[in-house]
Amino acid sequence: MRFTIRQLRKSPGFAVTTILTLALGIGATTAIFSLLNAVLLRPLPFPDPQRLLWVQQADIEAGVPANATEPLSYPDFFDWRARSRSVAGMACYHGGGGTLTGNGAPQMLEGQVVSAEFFRVLGVRPLLGRDFLPADEQPGARVVMLSYTLWQSAFGGARDILGRAVALDGQNHVVVGVMPAGFIFPIRNPAPALWTTLADDADGTKPRTAQRGFDSLDVVSRLKPGVTQAQARAELSVIARNIAAQYPDTNKPYIAAIIQPMLEHLAGGFRPALRLLFGAVVLVLLIACANVAGLLLARATRRRGEIALRSALGAGRGKIIRQVLMESLFLSLCGGVLGVALSTWALDALLRFVPSDLPRAAEIPVDGTVLAFVTGISLLTGLLFGVVPAWRMSRLDPALALRDGGRSMTAGRGQHRLHNWLVIAETAIGLVLLAGSGLLIRSFVRVLHVDPGFDARHVLTAKLTVPLARYTQPQRLQFYGRLLGKLRALPGVQSAAAGFPLPLMGGNIGISFSIEGRPTAPGDAPSEQLALVTPDFFRTLRIPILSGRAFTPRDDAKSPPVIIVNERFARKYFPGENPIGKHVKADLSDGITPSAMREIVGVVGNVKRRSLTAEAEPIDYLPYAQAIITSPNLAIRTAGDPASLIGPLRAVLADEDKDIPLYGVETLEDGASKAAAQPRFQTLLLACFAGMALLLSGIGLYAVLSYMVAQRASEIGVRMALGAQRADVLGMIVRRGLTMALAGIAIGLAAAMLLTRLMTGMLYGVEPFDPVTFAAVAAILLLVSLAASSAPAWRAARLDPMRTLRDN
Repeated sequence: MRFTIRQLRKSPGFAVTTILTLALGIGATTAIFSLLNAVLLRPLPFPDPQRLLWVQQADIEAGVPANATEPLSYPDFFDWRARSRSVAGMACYHGGGGTLTGNGAPQMLEGQVVSAEFFRVLGVRPLLGRDFLPADEQPGARVVMLSYTLWQSAFGGARDILGRAVALDGQNHVVVGVMPAGFIFPIRNPAPALWTTLADDADGTKPRTAQRGFDSLDVVSRLKPGVTQAQARAELSVIARNIAAQYPDTNKPYIAAIIQPMLEHLAGGFRPALRLLFGAVVLVLLIACANVAGLLLARATRRRGEIALRSALGAGRGKIIRQVLMESLFLSLCGGVLGVALSTWALDALLRFVPSDLPRAAEIPVDGTVLAFVTGISLLTGLLFGVVPAWRMSRLDPALALRDGGRSMTAGRGQHRLHNWLVIAETAIGLVLLAGSGLLIRSFVRVLHVDPGFDARHVLTAKLTVPLARYTQPQRLQFYGRLLGKLRALPGVQSAAAGFPLPLMGGNIGISFSIEGRPTAPGDAPSEQLALVTPDFFRTLRIPILSGRAFTPRDDAKSPPVIIVNERFARKYFPGENPIGKHVKADLSDGITPSAMREIVGVVGNVKRRSLTAEAEPIDYLPYAQAIITSPNLAIRTAGDPASLIGPLRAVLADEDKDIPLYGVETLEDGASKAAAQPRFQTLLLACFAGMALLLSGIGLYAVLSYMVAQRASEIGVRMALGAQRADVLGMIVRRGLTMALAGIAIGLAAAMLLTRLMTGMLYGVEPFDPVTFAAVAAILLLVSLAASSAPAWRAARLDPMRTLRDN
């Protein structure tokens, strides 16, 4: 080790270049591995997490089962929970939360409505108090569990919080427990601040807990010891088929159970992208190793005299290999240490572009797993780039090396061939990465140019929740009428409306319906997405009215029920017909207006509801005044910057009701851009890695050609002394570089044609083998190779033949 350090101190330029090259590759690899570890590899923080399963129902005849999953209703869940014998516990949950009042300014808190055994199934005990009991599920029971964060922020960590009543949406809930710090479930962003029981859904004349067709629940279960996932799936599928046969009106399609390990469910949608990025960054690391191997081979040539002398003095092959490998490992470990520091910086930059719905992305510790990975990858790279130089140096003939030692000594053909193959490999890997990033860039550009069906510019959106405990349904309608009227009167406001869900902003209402004159068998009624909107909604979002009319203030509870459908709905259910005047019965009742046939009064343009890349779905719209079942979001179109309206909006709402908080305030453009967050993230990272690969490949080619010029200086001098022109020397070196580049490009194109097929699911509007992309990246790589070849070639062409021959 002491000798290794002395040797490297004699060659500081070589040591610094090698360590920086390795640090770049190891740092990038470590950053992506840290993200991969946090999201996909690190076990969930619960006892025996491998036994936790996510459960839903499905229609296996609808295609791939995982793409046809459906949440459960409360009655279905109760049946599954009572009949299942393969699980040790089963619990349900769905989004809840509410407005916390009476404790300073009102706060809108994310929460979950859960069944009593929820925490016991997860295997987590409260920090304070108790968890939920079966009695807490009964109608009228109002209890709540607080997260540690909420307990600290809103209640100052008061130890007497247990038994205290807190007001949520105007109803008092008794605090029965506080969860420990770090507990989050469901694992999502934002994290739940509180948990209430399904008693919140058990009140009313027709509570959710009694509606078998109200599918809204996710289910988590814990396998019994010794029971496999296949056994649990088979048992639950039998239960699903029995329920479907017993209740065909609501459950006929759902004849199978879909189960997934909970960790796979949480991160399954991001698994392909993260694996692709990790594969890409490993390729960058391989290019870095190839560069360092080339540097070591060049250095080995200069050390032939030293190694020959060692061998002549009795050093065996094993000692020589050990000494050279020690230098390689020392360099790689130094690169690993610096790489950890670079990865920390890279992660900070990376997290700015991570999609907000990537689970556990905010929990990326440099833990033992990451440190073990860095150590392992450092040792592996040290061996990877050090073995070949060590082996070649150990095979040196000491007599021949000592006899030929001197300044005129040059490397053999074998070493030149090895250098060439390293450059060809770097070029091929670089082209694969460039092709992948090029495809993603073209795909992302196509995504950005998708017409969402509405105009997101100059629109401010906001969420609010009008509490049922203080507002009856007529009062909620009046509240929105007054609020929107005041907003329209604000300076700079062109129009204001409310709707749920807003396109590309999350939210979902699936509803079955029937068409007049088209009877269906029980359970066979079609189902599509529903939106509830106020008058001016289509004008505010600039969704075109293709035929008929928009909703007006006259479409209220006292007027005939009406409905508007989008173009996709009309083409699917009324092909070749004019849908205006047709009647559709939506299976929805707000408690005031019963389900009734509704006249189609308009057809509007298609909008992208959940994703920019998905096909527009059939959607039917109801006037909010005829279906007051939720608190719609605000949408306000302004003449100028919509952000300037945030202050006046808060003031108007506070003047109307100071206990209703405003949250989720953002422009519609920002909200819609989140729909492209994942393709933006993977495109940006792969493009960065491709850029690194391009840079390293160019440096590698430059280094090899520079080394070749230095080694062949005598030959070049002789050629020029015998009449070779500078252009001939220049052409010889450039041709050498371009020959290696073309060989690498040819191999890279073949490899890219195979590997880019794995990216099919990540591309939109671009084929995995896109000739334009492949031609463009090949041309870019060829230009970089030409630039990298030109500098050594120019240096060779400017050699003074007489001085070169005299010096050598």
